[in-house]
Amino acid sequence: MSQPVHTPELHPSQTGANAHVARSALLVAALFGADKVLALVRDAVIGQTFGASASLDAYYAAFELPDGLFTIIAGSAMATTLIPILTGRIVRGERDEVWRLVSAVTNLALLLVAGVGAVGAVFAPQVIQAVAPGFDAAQVALAAQLMRLVLIQTLIFTASGIAMGALRAYQHFLLPALAPLCYTASRILGTLLLAPRWGIFGLAWGGLAGAVIYFLVLVPGLIRYGARWRPTLRHSDLRAVLALMGPRVMGLGATYLTFVLPTFFGSRLAAGAISSYEYAWRLMQFPETIIGTALGITVFPTLAELASSGERDGLRRTASWALRLLLALAVPAGVVLVLLGQPLTSLFLERGEFGADTTARVVWALQFLALGLVAHSALEVISRLFYAQRDMWTPFFAAVGGLIVNAGIGWLLLPSLTHGSMALANSLGASFQVVALTAVAHHRLGGVDGHNLALSLVRTLVASAVMGASVGGFLAAASETSVLVRGLGGLLVGGGAYLVAALLLGSEEIREFPRLLRREGVAAVVE
Repeated sequence: MSQPVHTPELHPSQTGANAHVARSALLVAALFGADKVLALVRDAVIGQTFGASASLDAYYAAFELPDGLFTIIAGSAMATTLIPILTGRIVRGERDEVWRLVSAVTNLALLLVAGVGAVGAVFAPQVIQAVAPGFDAAQVALAAQLMRLVLIQTLIFTASGIAMGALRAYQHFLLPALAPLCYTASRILGTLLLAPRWGIFGLAWGGLAGAVIYFLVLVPGLIRYGARWRPTLRHSDLRAVLALMGPRVMGLGATYLTFVLPTFFGSRLAAGAISSYEYAWRLMQFPETIIGTALGITVFPTLAELASSGERDGLRRTASWALRLLLALAVPAGVVLVLLGQPLTSLFLERGEFGADTTARVVWALQFLALGLVAHSALEVISRLFYAQRDMWTPFFAAVGGLIVNAGIGWLLLPSLTHGSMALANSLGASFQVVALTAVAHHRLGGVDGHNLALSLVRTLVASAVMGASVGGFLAAASETSVLVRGLGGLLVGGGAYLVAALLLGSEEIREFPRLLRREGVAAVVE
């Protein structure tokens, strides 16, 4: 066992803030985890019905423009720029002004999405040809029809995304984390009940119904915090929101293009390449969402409040603590994906039209995406450190750099790695962003507690290596057993080995996390 290492004492208020973030993260992670389990069911149902087919490729291509609209205008741009400004109003108790601003932002976003969506619907075939130049005429026509349906769904999600940001500004995380479960369940029902008659359109209609339910789930929270919609486009803070939104939109535009690249490149490969990549991406997103997204979402209001109060030391300590906790969870999760990708993919998805050959193609992409799990998770926290300080330009420049890395490597390696190049390029692009943002944060904040961060990473890597060796030994011994035994058994062996090794190595994050959760109880988070 290593000797205890001195770590800086946290101010009581800082410890309390970390405890609140930890409990919030646990709640959000639990609900996101439930959603991801349900998403595995969704993907299994979709895989059984459609496999990795041309029609499913068209379905995913249909989301490129609608997802771009949502991501850039509402889903992250408006919500992320809103939270620091709303937090200031909330701290001052100006509830009426909070909802007046939310109304103005929502109305503006809906007008923008409706306008661009209408143009996109008219020129849908041309849009599909641009994002998927390798599609034949039948796939272009199918994807265009699907895209028009998805655009309606995007309009609903625009209002939901901004409402969700407002609830998170109040540090209310329960309903925003519950809503995705309903959307996922609706897509499952659409595939099971409607797809037998309507084909891929059954999945699309299920998604549209889920978007409506998604918004309705948020309504009780909006009522609780006194939400009131007003037909206005004016507010004294709207100029500040738009000023922050400009670079954020450009940054998200770069991020959006990184998600278009797999469709752009995959359309030039054999049918099913895009679908195989999407299955792998969703498997990687399982741990990334539970770890990175949950922690990033819940720590953001705290970072915004500290930045608004000018508490640089608290900002630095909170960001460092969040990154250390994230690394302690994301690194072993990445190792698990690499080692157990094949049995887990086979266990969760291999049935019906989803055969062993599809499993092999999905695992090929998953191996490369697993390399970027830590980077994608860390990006959820490190980027929000800048947003909390109302700095949208630095993440924008990092996103542009990541896009260049992604596009260049993806294009160069496409002939040799096929859809694996798309996955590797994605991981390296995200890694570039994290390294760049961390370096800038270190310079601006006078350090990010680098010594303890590095020490925590070394402990995590050693414990993960022990876990990897344990899982490798287990897989060798269980090579003749079923995928159920290899998959779930490997998870149990690996999790146990990592936990023991981390504690023996003196991992502060693993040891302190349960204490943070017990400080006031999870019930406080739900309030």
